[in-house]
Amino acid sequence: MRPSTFKKTVLATNIALLLGSAFSMSAMAADADAAAADENIEKIEVRGIRASQAANLNSKRFADGTVDAISAEDIGKFPDKNVAETLARIPGVTIDRTFGEGQGVTIRGVQPDQNLTLLNGQAVGTSQWFVLSDATRNFNFELLASEMISGLEVYKTSQADIDEGALGGTVILHTRKPLDLEANTFNASVEGQYGDLSEEWDPGLSGLYSWKNEEETFGMLVSASYQKRSVRRETTEDFGWFGPSIERIDPLMEPPKGADEKGATPWGIGSALFEQERERVGYDVTAQWAPTDELDMTLHYLSSTMKADNVNSNLIGIPFRGVAFLGEDTNEGTVTNGIVDSLDVTGLPNRPGWARHMAYDNIFRDGSEMSTQVIDFDGNYSLETGKLHWQLGMTEGKGTNRDFFTEFWVDATDPRAAFDFTNPGGTAPAIDFTGASPWLTNPGDEMWLGGIFDQLNETTDKETYAQLDYSWYVDFGGVEEIKVGGKYRDRSMEQNRWKTDLAGLDPIGAGSLGPASDFWSGDMVNVDHADTSMPSQSYFMPDRDTMYKALYAVDECTATSTDLCRNTDVFQGSSSFDVSEKISALYAMAKFNVEGVRGNVGLRYVETDTTSEGTVAGDPVKYESDYSEWLPSINIAYDLSSDVILRAAASRALTRPAPFQLAPAVNLTPETSSGSAGNPFLEPLTAAQYELGAEWYFTPESVLGLTAFKKDISNFIYTTTVSAVIEGEQINQLRTPVNGGNTSIDGVEFQMQHAFDNGFGGYVNYTYTDVADAKVTEAVLITNPDGSVVAATRDSYVELPNTSKNSYNLGAYYEDDLFSARVNYNYRSEYFLAKTEIGNQYRDEQQQVDAQLSWNATENITISFEALNLTNEIWENYYERDSDGARLGGTQSSNGRRYYLGASFRL
Repeated sequence: MRPSTFKKTVLATNIALLLGSAFSMSAMAADADAAAADENIEKIEVRGIRASQAANLNSKRFADGTVDAISAEDIGKFPDKNVAETLARIPGVTIDRTFGEGQGVTIRGVQPDQNLTLLNGQAVGTSQWFVLSDATRNFNFELLASEMISGLEVYKTSQADIDEGALGGTVILHTRKPLDLEANTFNASVEGQYGDLSEEWDPGLSGLYSWKNEEETFGMLVSASYQKRSVRRETTEDFGWFGPSIERIDPLMEPPKGADEKGATPWGIGSALFEQERERVGYDVTAQWAPTDELDMTLHYLSSTMKADNVNSNLIGIPFRGVAFLGEDTNEGTVTNGIVDSLDVTGLPNRPGWARHMAYDNIFRDGSEMSTQVIDFDGNYSLETGKLHWQLGMTEGKGTNRDFFTEFWVDATDPRAAFDFTNPGGTAPAIDFTGASPWLTNPGDEMWLGGIFDQLNETTDKETYAQLDYSWYVDFGGVEEIKVGGKYRDRSMEQNRWKTDLAGLDPIGAGSLGPASDFWSGDMVNVDHADTSMPSQSYFMPDRDTMYKALYAVDECTATSTDLCRNTDVFQGSSSFDVSEKISALYAMAKFNVEGVRGNVGLRYVETDTTSEGTVAGDPVKYESDYSEWLPSINIAYDLSSDVILRAAASRALTRPAPFQLAPAVNLTPETSSGSAGNPFLEPLTAAQYELGAEWYFTPESVLGLTAFKKDISNFIYTTTVSAVIEGEQINQLRTPVNGGNTSIDGVEFQMQHAFDNGFGGYVNYTYTDVADAKVTEAVLITNPDGSVVAATRDSYVELPNTSKNSYNLGAYYEDDLFSARVNYNYRSEYFLAKTEIGNQYRDEQQQVDAQLSWNATENITISFEALNLTNEIWENYYERDSDGARLGGTQSSNGRRYYLGASFRL
């Protein structure tokens, strides 16, 4: 890789050349294409699929930079139920669907928290319902109802007047304004959603009303949405691999003799069922006042809250502890290519107590919720020489995560506790509990309640901002406008955690809270696993209230306590943190248009002061850092003909680490010896970016485009896995972010879209992304044959996370006055997740087919049907072993299909 200083020089040189080219043309006669472009945009009324696509292409065509746009087909009718799903149709954009809905948005190979999503140009406070979700900068699309959005743009190139922070791209979402709509505009919709795994129908309602006075100087808009959803996810879950060529082993056991010969195996494999009841309520209120032609002011308030009560049940077999005793007792197994592919594990008299080989976890999250609110005041004042714009406001996201954790254990010496582990070819690990353990459907004392805690986690993400800029209309040759401005942001991301647990609790026997029979509710957990590698399982469901009462029936701990006692609401300093940022930015940008060449050139200067506070080893710590960057950018569009546009762009980008990545804190799951940790010493990412493209608009609804892009990245961040002792607890798999040096992304985007005269239309887009592997040196611990441990280093190669080499969309639609139909196929290839001890972890390729149908029953009523994930695809993680490149199977998860049936009414 070239040194970053050399890359800066190259970038500066290229920008200088582009600037020189642009301003040399300013001596030519300027023409008035900008006004014509504005007129073209205003002429399009968005109604229906075809009109929507024409509006989208119109926005893309007349943009200065590389911009893709999506507009609502009609009031309250966004193309998808989830905005992230719509974004996945855009070239270069891929998404994650961990819980069945689109969540994180990856743009041009750059992972979600290194992109920006803005609402009306400003950040939105984010939060999570899941206690182990690490705080990120990634916008949470689960919170935002698509009915509230009028449209969006994806800026894939930088420009000086848009917030820095995006390495891949910036998504700008827009809400509606009342003065843009007819007076007394009204829309309402009702729908039912059915999930084939949950087998339940759930309701959804939304409505919008907009009013303005006869003078059209004042207006009010109110919209609201309500959605309920029953989520069910069936998972075969892995807990990390260990075995040959692995330096660290199970923290609870001594190194087994001949471990290398016994083969690699997952530490644990679980049969997991996740069930959740979601309830989302959103409000959007906008007041707009334009007392004169020169002055326009808008006050916008948005509020969205999602309650997410859920329970996660996971019956776990631990084959790794069975491997340790192969050849020493009656357990049997086979090893092929250094991988355990079959293993029968039972409790035996000679097992030490720590070698417990079965666990059963139930995590109840009643009362968990997340919310966000935005208050924004936006104004414009027009003068003869330009326009003054200001925007100030506040956004706050809050998450309340409740985590009542319970864990049953078997006795390592109990012969009734048994399972069969199979892993054909190393790619499909599974455990069958049903044959050897019939007591799982009628438990007695085979399992004991030996792990329990009640945890409350509160997160707050708050930002206040103020922005002021002035657009000066000029006639300096080809320069039409000069925009200067500044912005200040004050952001705080805080997490606090409290925990109630038991001291002196034994995993099994008299020292535990009792046998499983004392806590059985009489209900069963039935997991079909039809789409994953695990066979169908059925096991008892414990009673949540009985276990909760047992926890709080234990006496409170005192200074003299020696037996089982309870520590109540203890502040968890190691999991609590406060990361604050103060960001100041100044920018200047010139827009030019001369002889068919238009675009913008600008410079943004930004200063960042960061403070990270937390607790390490019981002591408060505070880390401070500050840095500044000059971020030049240029975007050029050249009208080769009336229908063909050539584009070029270059810029320097800055991306800050996510809040939790900077926190001196941990999110731990001690029961599986895993967790994640922040790193307050992380440096921000920077990148030099270039692109060149061409677009042919051969009809108003048609385009053929090709774009090549390159990103030279410094200080990219990836996740590695280490072992650590945290507050006396050995954590064997601790994921932590580190800077990985330099890498690059080279890619090509292809797009074709066409509407035929007979009502049919279609589109295809494809993105190829090539990421250079980066060499990193890591510290490791090596366990010698005699059991001694020594420190060493090893070199390895890692990839940029979340980057799929290939992604594409295929879609077709039909539309006439009565009916419309659309089908879309989306694909992304596998991508790197994290560096682990066995090797790199990947998410396997993903694909999804969605379809929509609608019928205009009357002029004002539309009936619609939508189906998501028609082919019932799953997502799957896997590992690539460092020693020989062998593929090892991991977590597989099925979210099922979803169907929507609805009706909308508009006036």
